[in-house]
Amino acid sequence: MKKLSIALLLLIALSCVRVETIKVTEDIEVAYGMAMEAYTRQEYKRASDLFIYIVRSAEDTRLKAKSLFYLGEIYRALDKYGSSLLSYSMASFYGIDCSENIKDIAPNADLKSLEKSVEYAPLDIKPYILYIAARKYQKDGKEMKSSELFSRIIKEYPNTVYARKAQYLEKAKGKFKVGVLLPLTGTYIDIGESVKRGIEIASKDKFIPIYTDTKGSPLLSYRGAVRLIKNEGVIGVIGPLLSVSSFAIACLTDYLDIPLVTPTATQELIDSVGDITYIINRSLSIQARAMAYYSINELGIESFSILYPSTEYGETLKRNFKDEVMRLGGQIVTQVAYKEGDPDFKDELRLIKEGMADALYIPALTGDIPLIAPQLKYFKIKSQILGADGWKSEEIFKQIEKSYLDGVVITGQPHNPSEDFIERFNFVYREDPDRYACLGYDAANLMAYILQNPNRILSKSDISFTAGSLRGEEFYNIVPFYVINNGEFRPVN
Repeated sequence: MKKLSIALLLLIALSCVRVETIKVTEDIEVAYGMAMEAYTRQEYKRASDLFIYIVRSAEDTRLKAKSLFYLGEIYRALDKYGSSLLSYSMASFYGIDCSENIKDIAPNADLKSLEKSVEYAPLDIKPYILYIAARKYQKDGKEMKSSELFSRIIKEYPNTVYARKAQYLEKAKGKFKVGVLLPLTGTYIDIGESVKRGIEIASKDKFIPIYTDTKGSPLLSYRGAVRLIKNEGVIGVIGPLLSVSSFAIACLTDYLDIPLVTPTATQELIDSVGDITYIINRSLSIQARAMAYYSINELGIESFSILYPSTEYGETLKRNFKDEVMRLGGQIVTQVAYKEGDPDFKDELRLIKEGMADALYIPALTGDIPLIAPQLKYFKIKSQILGADGWKSEEIFKQIEKSYLDGVVITGQPHNPSEDFIERFNFVYREDPDRYACLGYDAANLMAYILQNPNRILSKSDISFTAGSLRGEEFYNIVPFYVINNGEFRPVN
């Protein structure tokens, strides 16, 4: 009889009955099933009505939590970020850990929802939400309110990174709004977060950064730039992360006469778009030119062959290495491209062996090196092997014998953070800045200088870089060199 009544109720509900007709506790499970069916069909209005009914009526906290989670998903799909954040926070309160969802959605939520969500969010997420709210108030010029929230973070969550950030930024006096395009979720999240850390340290008292999560997507990067310029009124843009995303944005910002600084993109043609477009990550060209200089002037090598992947990475390193070798009077005997991930190098290595050059420069990506190195020995390549930063990975030694790499001379990624930057970074994050944090720091300092000196022609002496470079001057002094020996990267003085 019970099964029949449930089936009857379900039939009535599916046909025409409003949610409010389901009154008894026993039928909450039915309502949940209906809600899930509507959610699966993307009938979000009906699904949300049912989930809200369950949250209001159910005594089972498990069903409340699940319903709140799916409400968060629905509101997120509808771009109702405040409601989504509140739903995720309440779902966490009732037993489902939505910490990652909260972190993703909080930067897009409104201030009222942020402050309300703190009541329900997991303990370790509360200071994060308060910090996001404080920065939003700071962006809006509401210094008293932002100071109030910063003080609350310091008092209630003193041992968190957000308390240290609050101490650092509480009295920041930045006047300009600068848009920042970074992947704060997705594949490139680690790099994006590292760059963001550097920007946070450098921007204090200089400008207010307004972040947009690009997820590494060129389309989202462009849309984010348009939104930041149109809706937020930013007067400068930092980012995006990837070269492929940068050209369209450079054209947009140049047309609107807004300065753009890309901290990590490596395609050096980007800054040819306009006079206020800057690329500072010249690591690849600097490494290649430094290797050519070191090989000719320190190792006494005169002739070179090049084996490189047919990618932007490989092409950039090959081109700059070749140009510098030629400028210094060296000789390029052979240059051979290969397809990234190709396991067979016999044709390429036979051509190289016929050339008999003193050295072989292989600017390979890390994944290709375990494939290339054993074949160098098999084909008895006697040339001095030279490489770029793709060789500097402990993962390689887990895949092939260490002896295959003995004697290879490689370059690393150049960065040299100042003592002041290290001290400030350590205060907030309790660790030293990596190269991506240094690039973020450099990009922020460069942007601040441009905004503060709009009519001045920029020269290299105006900015002290920790990892970036405007034109790559004095490259051989800042690039680290290593010799691989017995599975170790030994620095070369």
